[in-house]
Amino acid sequence: MNRPNGNGLGSRQLTPFASATASPRLMNNSALEHLIASDSQNGIGSPLAQDSSAVAITALPTSTGRVFHPEASLVLIGIRASGKRSLGFIAATALNRRFVTEDHYFQSINGLSRQDYLKTHGSEQFHKQDIESSRQMLEDNRYGCVIDCGLGSLTSSLQEYLKQYCETNPVVFVVRDILRVKSLLNLSDRSAKLLDHGNATHRKCSNFEFFNLEDDSTTGSTDSDNADRASPNYSFRLRNVQADFSRFVRFVTGSVAAQPVLQSPFSLDVPIEHRSYTHLLRVRLSDFANKQVDFTQLESAGDVVGIYVDQWHSTTIRALGEIVAQARRTLQVPILISVSLEISSSANVETYLGVLTHGLRLGVEYMIVDLNLDDEQLERIKAIKGHTKLIGSYANTIPNKASWKDTKWKTMYHRATNLGFDLVRLLNTPASRADNDALTWFMQELKDLPIYSRAPIAYNAGLMGRTSQIMNPILTLVTHPSLPTIETKHPNDFQPLLSSQQIIKALFDSFTFDPLKFYIVGGNVSGSLSPAMHNSAYKLLGLQHNYSTKNITSWVDIVELASDNFTGGLSIVQPYKVKVVPQLEALSGHANAIGAVNTLVPIRSDSTGTVQPLDVQAQNRNRSGHIVGWFGDNTDFIGIMSCINRSLAPRNAIQAKTTGLVIGAGGMARAAVYAMLQMGCRNIFVYNRTVSNTKKVVSHFNDFAGRYHTGATLALPVKVLESMSDPWPSGYAPPTIVVSCVTHEVLDGNPGADFTMPETWLESPTGGVVIEMAYMTKETPLIKQMTSFRAETQRPWVLVDGIETLIEQALAQFESMTGRKAPKSCMATAVYDAIHANKSYLVDGEEFFT
Repeated sequence: MNRPNGNGLGSRQLTPFASATASPRLMNNSALEHLIASDSQNGIGSPLAQDSSAVAITALPTSTGRVFHPEASLVLIGIRASGKRSLGFIAATALNRRFVTEDHYFQSINGLSRQDYLKTHGSEQFHKQDIESSRQMLEDNRYGCVIDCGLGSLTSSLQEYLKQYCETNPVVFVVRDILRVKSLLNLSDRSAKLLDHGNATHRKCSNFEFFNLEDDSTTGSTDSDNADRASPNYSFRLRNVQADFSRFVRFVTGSVAAQPVLQSPFSLDVPIEHRSYTHLLRVRLSDFANKQVDFTQLESAGDVVGIYVDQWHSTTIRALGEIVAQARRTLQVPILISVSLEISSSANVETYLGVLTHGLRLGVEYMIVDLNLDDEQLERIKAIKGHTKLIGSYANTIPNKASWKDTKWKTMYHRATNLGFDLVRLLNTPASRADNDALTWFMQELKDLPIYSRAPIAYNAGLMGRTSQIMNPILTLVTHPSLPTIETKHPNDFQPLLSSQQIIKALFDSFTFDPLKFYIVGGNVSGSLSPAMHNSAYKLLGLQHNYSTKNITSWVDIVELASDNFTGGLSIVQPYKVKVVPQLEALSGHANAIGAVNTLVPIRSDSTGTVQPLDVQAQNRNRSGHIVGWFGDNTDFIGIMSCINRSLAPRNAIQAKTTGLVIGAGGMARAAVYAMLQMGCRNIFVYNRTVSNTKKVVSHFNDFAGRYHTGATLALPVKVLESMSDPWPSGYAPPTIVVSCVTHEVLDGNPGADFTMPETWLESPTGGVVIEMAYMTKETPLIKQMTSFRAETQRPWVLVDGIETLIEQALAQFESMTGRKAPKSCMATAVYDAIHANKSYLVDGEEFFT
């Protein structure tokens, strides 16, 4: 299907970034009440339904299955102060699309602003024209856009049009806490109630839903468009919302965030089903509704968070949206929804299907569907799954002497496979511990069947099934000590009994995993903070590994480490990040593109000398064995990308004119250039005091860019800055992204560089972000310069010190080495605790890092 030409195409048109909590532009309380109450034929103003019919599956437009043309425009609907304007800007940036707002479009076709039109033509004519303009805006911009739909979406006529629009485009209903909306808009109780009731009708004319969770990353007042946008703090506003919504829109539109050819088989980006010993953390919706769930305590407690919907009534529809939002923001792992078949007193299957349908609206990555449903009911869910992966599940609740030798297990596996489920889950209530052995027999039998495609999630529940739960490699249900305990009606229900930490510890105790030794190696690593980070994470997750430092003088020292079968991996620092590359057996696509590594993972052979492929090697992490070589990866660029993404203000979103500046020409500088290229920056300047080294880096990346270029003419994206005395190159915008990669410590007898920038390089009127990679001292000369420059000019430069990037790259490095989700807050706390525990890091109360 080709994308039609039309008014919706062309260069991105990004309107000024508006506050997600801005005050209303047009309507006072009485006008708002008039709009809502007058549209009686749509039912606006009537109370919300008190049962599950509010989310009946038949209410959702389904003809496209919610998989759309890759450039189908994304539409945002919702009431005022729901945050559509800010979310629209975020989505346009994340998807690299034009942003169209109802205000701009209304004026472009009517010649008057909405406010002036209202004054000139009166309320009745304005509302009529507003709705017509909204329809035309949607029709003219079907592709390549993000569209902020206005208040007309509260009216029945535009809602009917939006229902048809859902057939071809993603339409996202943005929900926000009504009490927050009431406060922001200064509404009366009656107006707020009417608005909330009318807002619910948006579910009937949308196919996705996003709960706009309040963002505690904001500093100062964010409730007005009058916020000081020149303040250095402004750039930090809405950074959590930006991460949440970017992830959401990329998922629902099917956008690919990275090129698969460049992914590492050791990355956690590979699908969950392709990883080993993964865990599904169950969180009950009723516990969340009762405020008994603290997501901050659940970091790295599971590879997927499973939200178990165990109750459903008129208020839990909001609770489900909020728990998904909280889990998405806090845990940053895939989300799964499962539903109890006994969710309502009548055990109505339509209620069950309706809740599943609502879960799919929330854009979760996985969903469990009961295989006891008939084929027609299963097909109804499959037809609207979009990009969500469905797990067909069958559970035996009555102990059976035949156990896993009963033919029903193969029948259920065959049925789920034929119906096209992405995964199959089979749970058994065991009659005895011997059923754990029977499961091993069944799994082998299954592999010999012609229908076999992929191993199912399969284990025995309850106390007698714990051995099989430990050994099940895919999404075993787990709990966490911070979650409420559940009184079971009988010992063999399907509530999780073990935590992820307990299972991982059991894998070591059963010799499935081996205690390994990890090292950070380099010219001077004695004072490294990395051991504190990694060892604290091992302890939290139950990994019985150890991480320590080792100063090396040559590759021979690494060869010696490889002679120990229990060496688990190496962190590489200067001056070896580039030097060791020719010695490695394999590189990730990222490391190959960068030409430098900071992570080495062992490549092992078995007792016969056979060396398995890298994807199989990745499944065998946390196990010892004969080391025959090394796989090299680079996570430095991930740390840099994360810090840029978190700190770059939306006004400085990367566009064709965006310019980046990298200081240095070593391994870290290479990672910085690559990070900018990955983010879409195509104007990158590199400065280093040794020009010949600069030219090598620039040539390397221009050759790399040329290999992936498919157009007729390639404009070289990376350029040399030869002298600090030269003015900023004409024809290029001043940089808004600066990464300094020069060392500030003595290495191999050579003193570090004290670098500051010429002010002619700092003329960006919108500021930008400066990342200082050196972490010997909190205030390098560059950071001191930028702090003063920011205070003098009031330009909103965001400053990031080396500790932040150290933590971010370490998270990805930990995951590559262990295959487990890194606990960020645990590792960050360990870094700062180590700093304050060592007096050499403190001088007159000022933090110094090494």
